[in-house]
Amino acid sequence: MKKIINILAIGIIVFAVFSCNNKKNEQKVKTKPAETLEELNEKYSKKDFKDCDEFLAAGDEIIDVYIKRVNEAYDGDEKAKADVEEFEKLMLEFDKQADKFSSECPEKFDKWAEKTDKRVAEITEKLIVIFYDEYEGLEWNDEELEKELQKQLDELNEDLKKVQKEGTEL
Repeated sequence: MKKIINILAIGIIVFAVFSCNNKKNEQKVKTKPAETLEELNEKYSKKDFKDCDEFLAAGDEIIDVYIKRVNEAYDGDEKAKADVEEFEKLMLEFDKQADKFSSECPEKFDKWAEKTDKRVAEITEKLIVIFYDEYEGLEWNDEELEKELQKQLDELNEDLKKVQKEGTEL
């Protein structure tokens, strides 16, 4: 009888040890930083952040992935280039909550925004190179160029109006 109790006790201990290890591994998987736009979308799409720290940490992760994907696109990765083109959707969704947190913790938010602006400025030249090929070889006359610029300006104004309208609805 004593052997059975000892075997059961050992079995329970072994089970408990492996259960704890599995939970630790699951937590590591959940907190693993995203590496692609798809992973970011899974992680943050339609997420409501509970506080400034959580929001800013997510913002850092998004910018980390954005910079990584820009660098990969610059090196010729077409999937990364497609991700860079699609980042705007995630960032617009993320910006919807930015107004809330910029008023809740303005100092933290301003420091984060300043740091982020510097980080993104470092890849601006790479972005120009990445997307330059879309316009390379095209010849524009002044009238066509003016129409294209006006079209892009109108689209930008519409986007700004949408963001401003959504910001006031929060």
